[in-house]
Amino acid sequence: MSKPDAQTTYSLQESHHISKSLARNVLQNVSRVNDLLGIQITLLEIFKFEAERFDALGYCDVSMAYVAHNANIYLAKAASEAPSTAAKPIIEKILESIQDNKEKASAIERCLRSISVSKQNIDDLSDPLLMRFANLKTGVSEAPVASSFEGFLYSDSVSVYELNHLIRSRPDDVLLLDFRTKKEFNYSHINFSNIVNIEPSKLSALLKNYSQPTEQQLLGALILDADSANLFKKRQKFGLIVAYNLRFGGIGNSKFQALEYSLINKEDKGIPSKNPFRDLFDTLMFKAEYISSRPQQYPVYLNGGLERWYTTFGEGSLTTRSQRSQSKLQSNGLPSSGSSSERSYVKSFGDYIASAKSATPPPKYTTIDTQRTNDHDYIRPKSRVPPSIVPSTNRPSYSPPVEKRPDVTTSPVSPPPKPPRIELSGTPSPAVHVKEDTTERQMNGPETNTFLNNFATGLTNLGNSCYMNCVLQCLGATPQLTSFFFSTNNNEATSSYRQHINTSNRLGTNGVLTTNFVKLLGNMFNNVGKYFAPHEFKKAIGTVSAGRQFASFDQQDCIEFLNFVLDSLHEDLNQRAVEDGEERSKIMELSPEQEQTRELLPVRLASTIEWERYLKLNFSIIVDYFQGQYLSQLKCLECGMTSTTYNAYSILSLPIPERLGKDKVVTLAQCLDLFTDTELLDDDNKWHCPRCKRFTKSTKKISITRLPRVLIVHFKRFQMSLSGHFNKLETFVKYPVNETLDLTSYWPSAGTYVNSDVARRMNVSEEQQNLSKFPQRHQVPPFKYKLYGVVNHFGNLTNGHYTAYVKKGSDSKQRKEWCYFDDAKVSYDCKVDQVVNKHAYCLFFQRI
Repeated sequence: MSKPDAQTTYSLQESHHISKSLARNVLQNVSRVNDLLGIQITLLEIFKFEAERFDALGYCDVSMAYVAHNANIYLAKAASEAPSTAAKPIIEKILESIQDNKEKASAIERCLRSISVSKQNIDDLSDPLLMRFANLKTGVSEAPVASSFEGFLYSDSVSVYELNHLIRSRPDDVLLLDFRTKKEFNYSHINFSNIVNIEPSKLSALLKNYSQPTEQQLLGALILDADSANLFKKRQKFGLIVAYNLRFGGIGNSKFQALEYSLINKEDKGIPSKNPFRDLFDTLMFKAEYISSRPQQYPVYLNGGLERWYTTFGEGSLTTRSQRSQSKLQSNGLPSSGSSSERSYVKSFGDYIASAKSATPPPKYTTIDTQRTNDHDYIRPKSRVPPSIVPSTNRPSYSPPVEKRPDVTTSPVSPPPKPPRIELSGTPSPAVHVKEDTTERQMNGPETNTFLNNFATGLTNLGNSCYMNCVLQCLGATPQLTSFFFSTNNNEATSSYRQHINTSNRLGTNGVLTTNFVKLLGNMFNNVGKYFAPHEFKKAIGTVSAGRQFASFDQQDCIEFLNFVLDSLHEDLNQRAVEDGEERSKIMELSPEQEQTRELLPVRLASTIEWERYLKLNFSIIVDYFQGQYLSQLKCLECGMTSTTYNAYSILSLPIPERLGKDKVVTLAQCLDLFTDTELLDDDNKWHCPRCKRFTKSTKKISITRLPRVLIVHFKRFQMSLSGHFNKLETFVKYPVNETLDLTSYWPSAGTYVNSDVARRMNVSEEQQNLSKFPQRHQVPPFKYKLYGVVNHFGNLTNGHYTAYVKKGSDSKQRKEWCYFDDAKVSYDCKVDQVVNKHAYCLFFQRI
């Protein structure tokens, strides 16, 4: 087996150097004694985790155990010199624990030394006799027999490069376990044949009822289809089992880079003792009913999960779940009629409004202290800056981030008059009621009024919360949202957003996020011309976010935050027609025959069918206004087979063409052209063709098939290097500010086929006749847009700052036009050459 790209097992000398470097970097970047003691306790937990596996199996991640123990020795010496008397008892207990671990650490060090000698002197570790001979020379009397994957015997994790190498060179020897929900797995997972989906919640429920589950109980509770069951039954035949979830494993491709970052930044993603797969691995390894069904060696997890895999190898490395279902298609590929879901799903936004459940009680939401709302009394906490994650002997100490500000010309203006207060009882105050213009409503959705278009309120930075503030300013300037939550008509049956909250949706937040978002908007309305501290919303979103991602005061990516808000609002307000799990599965999963039929249909018709299928399970104000659709087609260049998927999007993430030389200026159109260009998938990016049953040279083609009424464009400015670092593209992207953006040419009209090999093509009139059977859903050209929001990013991924330009309406007392929101500071009437700037990261457009 050729050597993988990334290093799995470290030598004793390397581990010794890493432990010293880790301790030094921690001491440079942690100033509080309590924080240092917390890191030491985490290192003790890591050592205990590894030592327990070492006792049970004779092997573990010995380099991780060695680094955790020895780095702790260096840190303990520094902690013992701390002047804090209150911390002395804890310091003494840590010292006692380190001393208690000394004997076990010596045994682990001997094992690590034997591996180091073997790596240097023995070329073929697959011979157990040679390995035992090496162990005798180094004083280790017992060692596990080397497996065919001995390089991973002494590691907790595998890098994406190592896994990519293994599934291509030895595909029959590797089993992947996708440890996420079924919905997430069906939507996207690693493109590999030997893969099984295991849902975390089902494993937890199983182990709660059975401490030693039988094989039949494992299969019954965890495995839902015959193919996966067959793979899972023969798990002991695979040389290596690798589990992954969305992103566990930390940043970078080195486990010690991830460990250092996680320790200093108080997160769990790079801490092996806190990995979410422990119960799964222990069940397979120690609780199996039959010894013969146990894996050949302790499983490992994929460092960085599916997110790292995707960012490294691209969309061609992922696939969706395809199973036979009982759903029927007519001969022309159109869905058959007559089922309850076919008759009852929401067909228009009017149906959505009419579907409000008047008897639905208001949802319970997080009760949060709202006493501290005066920003003049609020002291902004000191920013905590994540470190560089590469171990270095000359790293400078941390310094607070310098928040860069662009030059914005501001003119002294008096604050606008305070509007009438808006009540948040679910029905808006009569102060915001205006007469409805039905023509305008048909074009732009729910009617809004002058105040909702013109209000301007700053948001206090609560400590690295600029990523949140900039997004909230743009969402607050989106009339479809403000007019939905603060309706302008007098019909109380349709004016309360609470009637649309779906409290039975397990994927939503039971209205917590939606209710707090509406309260936030109301507070912004009531503080026009001033600024407001969104403490309550920040705490609420921290509570409901996965892993409490947004609960901390760390810097976050505003796109991740925006995605989370839109997804949560959608699920809170989702009026899906189908609740039965079996029927939902039939809708979500296409049979091979259905997929083949889709390949032969014209794009306009196929995308419409897919959209209607999607709407049976997803319909909300977010879907109706913010979501579009694009197709992604993979084509094998050897056999010609194509596979096309249709994906909904709320944010259109565009690549930036890289320009050489001084002229680093591109246009939005060039980004769109690159996004829709045909891409060659070769070398490590090859597609696993189902017909050829191997990785083949292929192409990938993306086409936009539906354009939303509110278009959000994100520029992919951050790229991951081979070393695991994120680099930022500073390319200037030009985009229209006061001009119109016309995307009509990117929308496929009738008669368009993505597959050029279709023998019998449907004529345009026949296609249009079939399309007439479906609602148009605002897919009528031309598709022209006006910009109303720009999110800017300054600095790098871990040490940066976000601001926003938002278009506001002017009134008789003040000219606003383009306003610049820099947290609590608001500047009015900015020039166009300020709005279009090289720091633009995300754009918000309205259809006109």
